[in-house]
Amino acid sequence: MSIEEDILIEQFLRNQLSEKKRNDFLDKIANDQNLREKFLLEKQLLETLNEEEWSYASKIDLTEVREYATLYRNNEDRIKQVIHKAKIDHKRKNKNTIRRLAYFSAAVAALFVILINFYPQKNQHTIDEIYVNYSTYELPSLVSRNPNEVDPDLAFAENNFKNKNYPEALLYIDKLLKKDKDNSTLYVYKAISHWEIGEYSLAEVSLNSLINSDLIDSEKGYWYKSLLYLKTKDLNKCKQILYVIIENSYFKSNEAKELLKDLADYEK
Repeated sequence: MSIEEDILIEQFLRNQLSEKKRNDFLDKIANDQNLREKFLLEKQLLETLNEEEWSYASKIDLTEVREYATLYRNNEDRIKQVIHKAKIDHKRKNKNTIRRLAYFSAAVAALFVILINFYPQKNQHTIDEIYVNYSTYELPSLVSRNPNEVDPDLAFAENNFKNKNYPEALLYIDKLLKKDKDNSTLYVYKAISHWEIGEYSLAEVSLNSLINSDLIDSEKGYWYKSLLYLKTKDLNKCKQILYVIIENSYFKSNEAKELLKDLADYEK
C-alpha cells in the first residue's frame, strides 16, 4: 500500500475530499480488493478508537496485521501468553511499546470484525450443506391408506427406500412401474434411489420421463432435477432448472427462489 493511498484513505474518512475525488476513490476501492481491505480496516479502527488513537493505529501495515491475525487464530492461547510476556518485558524498557502493542491488538481485533461482517456469505455454507438443507424429500407414501388395497411390492419398495437400501428398493420400483406407468411418485422414488447410489445419469432419465409425461404431477420432476444437479454440483444446470420452476410457478417455486438466492450468496 503506497503512502499516497494511505493519505487518500485518511482524507476520505475525514471528509476532506472534493466530490469528484470522493467518487473516484469509491470507484477505486470497488475494483481494488487490497485497497478495499485497507480502507475497511481503517474505517473499523476509526469507529473503534478515538481520533487520536486511530491516527496512531492506522500507521500499522496491513500485511503485518494479516500475519498476526493468522497466527492469533491458529494459536490464540499461546499468542496471549506471548503478548502478556511482551508487555512485562517492554514495560521496563519503553512505555510507548506497550501503547503500540495495545493498538496493534485493537487492529487485529478490528480485522476479525471486518472479515466476519464483510465476507459473511462466502464460507457460510458449502454446496453439500446447501444440498442437505433442501433435500428433505417429503415424498408421499407409496402405500394406500386402505390396507385391503395395498400391493406388497409398494410396501417393500417404500420400506427399503426409507431404510436407505436403494438397490433393493429399485428392484421393486422397476417392477411396479411395469404395472403402473402413471404413478408419478414412483418416478421420483426411482430417481432419488439412483442418485443416492451414484447413478446420476439413470436418475436424470427417470426425472425426464416424469417431466415429459402428461401426468398431473409431471412438474415435480423439475424440482427433483434441480436437486440432482445440486447433488452433482452442476450449478449452471441447477440454476437453469430453478429459473424454469420460478417462471412457471411450478412445484416448490418458493423453495426454488430461496435455493437460487443461496447459490448466488455462495458465489459471492
